[in-house]
Amino acid sequence: MDPTEPSDETGPAPPTTTNQQLADTLSPTVRRLVRQYDLDIASIHGTGPAGRIRVGDVIGMLGGRAAEPPPRRAPTLRVPKLDAADLGFEVAEEPPAEVLHDEPAPAIAAAAPDAAVLAIMSTVFECDLSRVLAHRKRERSNRVDRLITSYFLVACAEASRTTAELTDGRGARFGVDLAAAEGASHSLFVDTEDTPGSLDERLRTIDERLRAGTNGDFAQANMLVHYYGASGSLIVTPTPIGAGHAGSIGIGRVRREIIVRTMENGEDEPRVIARCYMSLSFLPERIAPNRANQFMAHTVRILEQWPE
Repeated sequence: MDPTEPSDETGPAPPTTTNQQLADTLSPTVRRLVRQYDLDIASIHGTGPAGRIRVGDVIGMLGGRAAEPPPRRAPTLRVPKLDAADLGFEVAEEPPAEVLHDEPAPAIAAAAPDAAVLAIMSTVFECDLSRVLAHRKRERSNRVDRLITSYFLVACAEASRTTAELTDGRGARFGVDLAAAEGASHSLFVDTEDTPGSLDERLRTIDERLRAGTNGDFAQANMLVHYYGASGSLIVTPTPIGAGHAGSIGIGRVRREIIVRTMENGEDEPRVIARCYMSLSFLPERIAPNRANQFMAHTVRILEQWPE
């Protein structure tokens, strides 16, 4: 064949990029958007190196749809049978062995939307519960058994009086989520309003209300308290925030530790304390970080200085 004559052969066809090959090049953010809005990646024009699809390419294709949250299916929750002994106290009404909810449970339904979840901040404090445990031991010697959770609720309710942003200027009404061993949990509503008197009198009133709390009814709560101590967890943060709430409390397991403190004479002295971690997860647009820290510092101070 004369090399100057045109050939009918065009050579091998260029390789075709498959959808799977395109998907393998996507960043996690782009992949989430594609899955969230059920997009065909082959129809998206990538402006990145080698035609890689960028976030801006997906948003440009979506147009106004990007501002609309994707439809969601309400999760199905199974609530296992709870042994009251796991919580360390008797409850007024035992939940059914297994309940199937078509709608989210109150604590979950009350969670902030995804856009707000990204804005959640958390502050974590250490708390020495030695005086609280000493008080509880003395109460037991008088045949009075106080729940450890009741002490936390009293302190949080008292501190909320100086940080009105957390409870909308009203008395604290707690939705209490108690996490027991092996994943079991129990939800109670406790209203701390109308609890005048001394610290011990408020402890007695709130302890009675906690024992008789309404199972799972968080509709009237203005703050959630998540107690993970019975499950063995040291701390979980951030904790879910209820709908319309400004923050939520997380409480971890109490454990004995040896610490070294410097005395007034300058000498170091070892001491055994009962320490736990407490956290406040909050929305910064509702409460400023310094105010959140003020609330936590006040709460810890009440517990650490509990009257002997």
